[in-house]
This record gives sequence, structure tokens and C-alpha cells, in this order.
Amino acid sequence: MANAAYDLLTAEARNDPYPVLGRLRNDRPVTFSEQLQAWIVTSYTDLRCGLAAPAVSADRISPRLAQFPKSERNRFVPLYEILSRWPLMLDHGEHARLRTPIARAMTPATVAGFRELIRDTARSMLCEGVERGGMDIIAELALPLPLSVTSRILGVPDDAINLLKRCAVDIVDFFGADPPAYLPRAAAAMEAVLLTSDLLRPIVRARRETPRHDLLSTLAGDPALSDDDIVAICLMMVFAGFETTSNLIGNGILLLLQHPEQHAAVLQDRGLIRGAVKEALRYESPVQRISRLTTGPITLRGTRIEQGNLVYFHAGAANRDPAVFPHPDRFDIGRGSDRHLAFGYSVHTCPGSTLAQAEAEIVLDELCRVAPTVRLADEPIRWRMNLSVRSLESLPVTFV
Repeated sequence: MANAAYDLLTAEARNDPYPVLGRLRNDRPVTFSEQLQAWIVTSYTDLRCGLAAPAVSADRISPRLAQFPKSERNRFVPLYEILSRWPLMLDHGEHARLRTPIARAMTPATVAGFRELIRDTARSMLCEGVERGGMDIIAELALPLPLSVTSRILGVPDDAINLLKRCAVDIVDFFGADPPAYLPRAAAAMEAVLLTSDLLRPIVRARRETPRHDLLSTLAGDPALSDDDIVAICLMMVFAGFETTSNLIGNGILLLLQHPEQHAAVLQDRGLIRGAVKEALRYESPVQRISRLTTGPITLRGTRIEQGNLVYFHAGAANRDPAVFPHPDRFDIGRGSDRHLAFGYSVHTCPGSTLAQAEAEIVLDELCRVAPTVRLADEPIRWRMNLSVRSLESLPVTFV
């Protein structure tokens, strides 16, 4: 039985993890959780040290599979083989080999070229909601917009979007599960990953023969990348680009509407939107914890973590560390939150962070233009029960 003061699996902690994370950061900043079968690291300084340590690997699939019953591990080899090719799961040379073409394809200039698409899509979705007098921000904006944008960037057909969504949701549900739920969540994720991979492979082959103006064609034109490499990159981009961005959009709108004085400030001066997005990333980190595997012993704050351990570097806790962010439980769009760790740290900082921030900034700007009188509906706020991400089940609003 876990000590209730440090239990992250209660319904209360899953709805609001920050009191528990604060106690862990103050009392047990580096601690092993029997419940999660992993180490939890919660202070800002320890996250930066740990995420940059040479003996810490980005491989987060091997230690999870090692927690499965031995009789079940071979069943999930196909899931391992695909996810282990993701650049965010790789280290050193292999990580650089696959990340480099992504960086070349996703330059700031490239992202800027998608701003009009993002703005038009956001405006259309918001205008439809205004005409109806209300909308669910999550189901009708925060989820479909990033998925639509990511699909267009990749060059995936519209009729594949629902499968891409299922794939992203099932993967994040697996990574965000507690150990007793690993097997059913892994089974769902593997089915979705295999279906999506089968969908993408013929598209990759077609782009090699007949390139278009999309990311898939750019990747397919790189002779150093195999079809399996490209499929893995696309799956990773769907997962990261969809889940993180949708959470950021939903959380950012919720926070502004929960703080009317700051919403009013943004309405008066939309130049504050960039700071509002950065503060939303800090205050309600879309990705709460960053999983890593120790490939050798490491020592953090005098505590030794041996080789072969799963470690959760908790960005949600680090981003509210009072040693770095004064009054961390106060949402303040003027704070200047550039030091947040919501997109990770060191060589594995999220390559899609520029696009995610651009999408959130454009959505907030369009919300101010199209619906300045938006209000939260009189319904309880419901958070998804997921240990890895901070995301809303729904966010009903009205336009008055």
C-alpha cells in the first residue's frame, strides 16, 4: 500500500497531481515507486542533470516490456520493433541519423509556411462553434486541428485521419498506464500501430516514385532512410504532433478562461499570447513525465539509481519547482516561462515544439478575434486518467 501523501494513482491525484508532486519534490525528490515499478525524479535541477546524463537512454519501450510477464513478452515484439525505431526512443548515432532529416524538413521557415493553413482551419472550427452558440473545445478544436495539420504536413490522405487518431490515442494510453493496465493497453496500441504502418508503407513507396510537396516526399527522397525508418518517423510525428499540441491548446484555453483578468489582458494586447502559451506549457505541462532507461548507474541528489531502471523525469513537477519559478502555483502570463521543460531537455528536446507553439498561439489569437466573449460552460472539468499526459476529456464553452 502506497503512502497516501505520495500516491499518484488516487482519483484526486490524477485530477490534480500537483499537491502530491510538490510533496515528492520537497520530501523525496528522487524516489522509487513500487506502484509504478520505476524511479520518480521531480526537481528541476535533477531533471536537467538526469536528462543530459550519458548513462540515461531515451529507450522507454524496453523497460516497460521487461515489466510484462515473461510469457507475454514475445507477443509484443512487433510493437517493440516499430516503436524502438522512433527517433525519440534512440540514442547517439541512430538518433542523429533519423532526427537530422526531420530537422531539415521542419525548419522555422517551413513551419511559418503552415501558419495560414493553421489559421484558416482554426477560424473555420471556431466560427462553426460561434454559430451554434457553443462548442466542446476538445472534441471540435483541440483534437481535430493538430491532427488535420499533421496529416497535411505529412501528406496522408484524409480518409486515414481517423486511424492516425486512434493510433496516437492508443499509444499515449499505453505509455500513460499504470503497470496493471499495461497488457490490454499494449495490445490496443500494437493493433493500431500495425494497421497504421500497413497504411503508410504503400504511401511511402508511391512518394518515392512520384514526389509531392509534403514531408513524406521529403523523407522518401532521402536514400539513407528505409521504408521502415520513414514509417517510424511518421508514426512518431503523428503521436507527438497530435497529442502534445491538442493538450496544449485545450489546457491553454482552459487556463485563460479560468483567469478572466489575464484573458482580458490578452484581448487588449494579443502580443501577450506568446507568453500565455509558454506559461500554459509550464503550468499544465501537456507531457507530464519523460520516461528514460538507465544504461549505467547514475547518482542524483546523493541517491544511486542502478543500471536497467525505468526513470520518470517528471516535467509537471519540475515546472512548478519554486527554486526556479517563484510562486509556481500561480498562473501568470507575464512571468516569462522560457525555462520550462515541457518539451524535454538536451538532445531529445521535442523537434516539433516550434510547430506546437505556433498552433497554440494561432488558436488563441483566432479565439480572441472570433469569440472574445467566450465563457466556460457550467460543467465540471474532467481530466483524462493518464499518468504521462495532462489532457482534458472535454471543455464545453459558450459564446455570449
